[in-house]
Amino acid sequence: MENINLDIFEKNNLIIESDRVLVYSKIFCPLGCKYCFVEDLNKEEDRQNFYLSSNQLELLKKLPENIHTIMLGCDTEFFQDEKEAIKILKDVSVLGKDISIIIKLKLSDDIIKTIKEISDSMQLNNNILSFSISIPCFESSNLWEPNAPSVKERVETLKKVSEAGIPSMVAIRPLIPNISENEIDQIIQTTHSYVLGYYSGPLYLKDLDSGILTNKDIENSDLLISKTEPNWMPKGNIFLKIENPRIMLYLKGVIEKYNIILFEGAAQGTDFIKNNKK
Repeated sequence: MENINLDIFEKNNLIIESDRVLVYSKIFCPLGCKYCFVEDLNKEEDRQNFYLSSNQLELLKKLPENIHTIMLGCDTEFFQDEKEAIKILKDVSVLGKDISIIIKLKLSDDIIKTIKEISDSMQLNNNILSFSISIPCFESSNLWEPNAPSVKERVETLKKVSEAGIPSMVAIRPLIPNISENEIDQIIQTTHSYVLGYYSGPLYLKDLDSGILTNKDIENSDLLISKTEPNWMPKGNIFLKIENPRIMLYLKGVIEKYNIILFEGAAQGTDFIKNNKK
């Protein structure tokens, strides 16, 4: 990696990890999903940093060539303010980097059309805008995601985005450790026609006393629980990483049946899309 002052980026809520930069906004997500780590990450909302501050934008302009992907809205729902989100996308789309966004909210046809225009403009400069819909559960969505749009609405948005020609993925993230195999089947069955790939990842909790997992869940011999400081979060955040290798293996098997790729994350998926675009 080229020599850059990582502290300056960190102080401005830009986390450089490998060949990507994650943009943190300090704006609370309104959806309140029970599995989300963000509430434990940020305790103070900063309205002066809505999505992307002027300082963050200036730093993004100075990224070295080896940083390929800008990941927007890492700690919030990026399209909770559609007008602001589109403005930020336009500002960032001319920086010569790939962009990754992940959302849960339903998008209007006009917004999808605008995203498509931004995507097409980026491709002229050999850059990619990759789009992900978060669907980590199906029939238990009301339990885990009480304020989020229904899975049906998210799949409909995914369908429209995909049919518009915007490279799309589904984030089954976190991989809920006690999710049923039937729910995994449903996620893949209803989305596989609209995606170029999937990606997943562990559940991160501050502790095991939140009630998110029952004692029975915690005592499950399938679970792997380890303390970690994720390098894609701002420094100083210690979490418990909760993994269920059996469920992950099942997810991989279902996805393979459709001859689709399970990526390690959105950045790897974006690289794949860029390297395999027609």
